[in-house]
Amino acid sequence: MNKTFVTGAAVVVVVAAAGGTYAVLHTPKRQFETNLTKMSKSDDNIANFNAKVSGDADATAGVKGKIKIDAKDKNKMDMVMTLNEKKKSQTMRFKANKHTAYVSAAFLTSTYKTYGLGKMSKALKSIDHYWIKATDADASYKNVKTTQVRSDADKTVKWFKDLDGSKFKKVSDGYQVKLNKADLKSLMTVVYKTKSGKEMTKSEWKEAKSSLDDIKNLKFNITLGDKGHLMKMYFSGKEDGEVGRMNFKTTTKRDNNYRVKMPAKKDIKSTSQLMDIVEDKMVDYYADQYGSDDFSSMYGSYDDDDSASSSSQSSTASI
Repeated sequence: MNKTFVTGAAVVVVVAAAGGTYAVLHTPKRQFETNLTKMSKSDDNIANFNAKVSGDADATAGVKGKIKIDAKDKNKMDMVMTLNEKKKSQTMRFKANKHTAYVSAAFLTSTYKTYGLGKMSKALKSIDHYWIKATDADASYKNVKTTQVRSDADKTVKWFKDLDGSKFKKVSDGYQVKLNKADLKSLMTVVYKTKSGKEMTKSEWKEAKSSLDDIKNLKFNITLGDKGHLMKMYFSGKEDGEVGRMNFKTTTKRDNNYRVKMPAKKDIKSTSQLMDIVEDKMVDYYADQYGSDDFSSMYGSYDDDDSASSSSQSSTASI
C-alpha cells in the first residue's frame, strides 16, 4: 500500500477522533452539566434573583432581591428582598452570621408605605436602623448555611447526568433542559433527600408531587449559561381551566472586597422593645399633627358658627 496513503489515512483518523471527542464534550447536555457544576462549586458571593408568578386570573406576584455573602466569612449574609403583589410591594432586609439571623425594622415603614400611609412611614423612618432577632421574627432564616446549600447542589447536579441527551439544547443565553412531569417528580424526590429538602416534611413533599397530577400541558425548562453565573427557570401549566406561569432568574458574581457588617448590639431589639419604640413614635406623630391642617382634615373641625351656636345653647341651658 502506498506509504503516503497510509500516513494520510492515519492523519485523517487522528483528526476525526479529535473532532469526535470535541463534539462529545460540547454537546448541549455536557455544556449544561458543566455550567451547573460550575455554579454549584462557585465561590461567587453576590447573587441577584428575580421571580414572577402570573396567570389568567390576573394574580401577578413576584419577589426580587440580592444576596451578599462576606468574601472572608461564608457564614455572614446580607439579603434584601422585595415582595410584589397586585401593584403593592414590601421590602425586607435580613442579616445573618453563624449563630443568629436578624430582620431589619425597616419592614414596618415599608408596610405602612405599601398600604398608602406615606406620612406614617416617614414618621417612623427613624426606627429603620433597628434590628430584630430572627428568633422573634422568622426562625427559619437562621438555618440557612452556605456549605449546606453547596452540598445539596452537588447531589442535585448528579441527577441531570442520567437524563436523555435529547432533552437538552443550545439557546441564545446558554444551554437548556426541558423536563416533563415525570422528570419533575423525580427531581423533587432528589431535592427532598437533601438537607435543605428536609425542611419540608415527607407529607408536604408528597402533596407537592401529587398536585402536579392536576396540571395539564406542564412545561418546565431550566437554562444555564454565562460560565456558571446564570440560571433561569420557566414553569407553566393549566389547572382548573386557568394558565399559570413562573419565571425565575438569578445571576451571580464575585466581589473579594465585600464585607457584611453585622448590626451593633445597641440596635438589636426584641419585638416587644421595638413595639414600645413604635408606640412612642406614633404618640409623637399624633401630638405633632394635633391642630395642624392635616390633622383637622383627617378628623374634621368645628367652624365659628358651630362653635358660637354650641356656646349659645350651652349658655341657654345653664340659665
